[in-house]
Amino acid sequence: MEKLLILKGGKIFTMEGKPLDEGYIIIENGKIDDIRDKMEIPAEADVINAQGKFIYPGFIDIHVHTGLWEEGANVEGSDGNEMVDPVTPHVRAIDGINFHDDGFKEAISSGLTTLNIMPGSANVIGGQGVIAKTIGEIVLNPSGIKMALGENPKRVYSSQKKMPATRLGNAFIMRKALQDTLNYIQKKGKDRHYFDFKLEPLVGLFEGKYPAKIHAHREDDILTALRIMKEFGIKFTLEHSTEGHLIADILAKECIPCALGPTISSRIKQELRNRTIETAKVYEEKGVLFAFVTDFPVIPHYALFYSAQMAVRRGLSEETALKAMTVNSAKILGLEDRVGSLKKGKDADLVITDREVFDPRFKVLMTIINGKIVYEHKTKEDLFI
Repeated sequence: MEKLLILKGGKIFTMEGKPLDEGYIIIENGKIDDIRDKMEIPAEADVINAQGKFIYPGFIDIHVHTGLWEEGANVEGSDGNEMVDPVTPHVRAIDGINFHDDGFKEAISSGLTTLNIMPGSANVIGGQGVIAKTIGEIVLNPSGIKMALGENPKRVYSSQKKMPATRLGNAFIMRKALQDTLNYIQKKGKDRHYFDFKLEPLVGLFEGKYPAKIHAHREDDILTALRIMKEFGIKFTLEHSTEGHLIADILAKECIPCALGPTISSRIKQELRNRTIETAKVYEEKGVLFAFVTDFPVIPHYALFYSAQMAVRRGLSEETALKAMTVNSAKILGLEDRVGSLKKGKDADLVITDREVFDPRFKVLMTIINGKIVYEHKTKEDLFI
């Protein structure tokens, strides 16, 4: 039985309603046991004094490659793309992640507690993602099947003189893999001993076990993704959705969740020429469910907050910006029953800061995952009593 941990004082952003100006968060056995306005603190409890501080749910990034592209490593630490076949649903991110990589330390010290780690976008179908706590605990595996449209598969395979070399080829290969899977399901139904290791992960898409997660920047690629997934009746999320503001009405009508970002990167390729920080505001106005992402290591983990701050400067409400790093992120991952907000029964993943996160000067003072302190800022400012 773990010792009772109580966070005392501090402004609490539960994401389950209005923030509490002060309160007590009771943590037991890695879960939030209760949140109260007042209480008598048991003598045997460990107490964290958060008076004058700010308490948030652990922050979530739903699109990263942390541990697959290791910090400071070249080919030795590059394990995100199997670039020999444009269809590789059978490879798994979990098999390539180095949880000792410094990227995880950066994530924890930045207040990120949950990541959706996926293969890259070199292949039309890149493989299986995994959701993990930043301490290395696996939460959900697989979390979805990574797919990609647009420039990346074209660039990789045209250089090999192989298909796909065009957007037409991207779409064909995606459709063919899905139709092959339907044929496989039929054949498997007739012969219970028949098994295709490569196609089996795609069966989960048709069974609704997890979504497709489709890399698409441009409007035309987004519409292609929507068209193909509707043809096959598969649920999916849009990854990056850079030009989503151009068709936000359609995304809202079709209820397509969007991973948005990186929104503060440079326009390093043609697909990003219409990148704008104001996409988040358009999504809010049109009712598109979205979450900010870093695509780490494209931009650092702590840039998740810069993305939100810049969007607020361009008109996005602070409430929606905060949701797009917490509860909305959890909803898109299908984990809203465990993470993303502070509520009785949920995982005790919390972050204490010295200022509100929309103040660019804010510091993460403490990160708590599963009720355990995993990071403390060196200048704790008398945080414990």
